[in-house]
Amino acid sequence: MTATKTPAADRIAGDVRQLTHPIHVALRGRIVTHDPLLEQLREAAVPSSGAGVVRRPPGSRPPASLDALDRLSGIYVGISGWHARLCLPSPARHLDWQMAVLDVLAERARDLAPAVAEWLAVEVHGWWHDAAVGSGWKPTDLLKLR
Repeated sequence: MTATKTPAADRIAGDVRQLTHPIHVALRGRIVTHDPLLEQLREAAVPSSGAGVVRRPPGSRPPASLDALDRLSGIYVGISGWHARLCLPSPARHLDWQMAVLDVLAERARDLAPAVAEWLAVEVHGWWHDAAVGSGWKPTDLLKLR
């Protein structure tokens, strides 16, 4: 059986590309490159304690953004679930595990039954949306960049 590209596989590929690859934006005649959405969400979840951080007054504030952390953990659980459900091989240890599995999911989507591919497309789009919103993007702006 030969693999055919389905509309669900196309949607998965677009969402995964922005989750795992740098995002390039043309701004005033130059190209600005942003980290992948998943990396931006990680940074939003745990604020840096390095230079450039504004000192905040003392108070009862968590050291992390709980909303972003919740979105990130939901994405990680979902990726792990699909990894197990489709019996995918584990990526090499030196790679970013979640990003590597997302790339494999995008590749394998065209080989899945249409109903399963559609189910995966809905889940991946939800992860994409959560990562976009959690890292400060408007989803409509990201769709224009595809």
